[in-house]
Amino acid sequence: MTEIRLVLKADGTTEPFDSSKLKNSLTKSDASDVLANEITAKIEKNLKKVTSTDEIYKTAYKLLKKTKNKTAARYSMKRTILDMGPTGFPFEKFVAKIFAEKKYKTMVGIMLDGFCTDHEIDVIAEDEDDLLFCEVKFHNDLKTKTDTRVALYVKARFDDLKEKEYDLFDKRMKPTKGIVITNTGFTTSAEKYAKCVGLGMISWDYPKKGNLYDLIAETKLQPITSLTTLSKNDKKRLIEEGIIVCRDLLSNKQILSTIGLGKNKSNKILTEAKEVCSY
Repeated sequence: MTEIRLVLKADGTTEPFDSSKLKNSLTKSDASDVLANEITAKIEKNLKKVTSTDEIYKTAYKLLKKTKNKTAARYSMKRTILDMGPTGFPFEKFVAKIFAEKKYKTMVGIMLDGFCTDHEIDVIAEDEDDLLFCEVKFHNDLKTKTDTRVALYVKARFDDLKEKEYDLFDKRMKPTKGIVITNTGFTTSAEKYAKCVGLGMISWDYPKKGNLYDLIAETKLQPITSLTTLSKNDKKRLIEEGIIVCRDLLSNKQILSTIGLGKNKSNKILTEAKEVCSY
């Protein structure tokens, strides 16, 4: 009888290793079926009785990077978003860029008068039909989840704002929906509460359709931190210069020399940025 191999998840729980999940995550990152099968087989062969998701990720990432930087960059997306930290402001700008790519007009970090008090809204997004007020929760640890406490205060804040009209873009509108957006996940109780009161929730894998992963794939916006040719300090400097996604870099190539990078390294970085953006 084959011994069941367990996977230790970031939240401390375990589940049986599922090769199809690993293969699916690889192919979604643009790995070919042949490469995905090869990597999955290698990892499965070397599994311990209990192997952490972090160990599996690091092994898969190392094998992908040997083959193609572009695929490795996409596969590491969830973790490279962490490199936008430690503050949450770059992630707020990233979220705004996602909405802008979906044809919304956006603002970041805006103070508004509510019925009872003032509120700072992380991201505001408006299209013809909706005015969305978004609370963006960035976590530096994948194990950290956004909980019910956050959902409660976001709902209370939205209730204080929803009956007023705001002239934010080119027309006066009342806000139509409050949304909490996080780079990690939500607790089960937070999801249950939000569903009950009609509060929008977007995390890496919630809801099943239209989650953060889906939005990144749909808009083809790759965080600058996903580039494997950049050092940690390079990423920090570029973010300080307002370069959030790879497209920003490709439209502002001279920024690499501004932060002190040589021609050869800059060419490697730009080549990878082009590959990562070429879905």
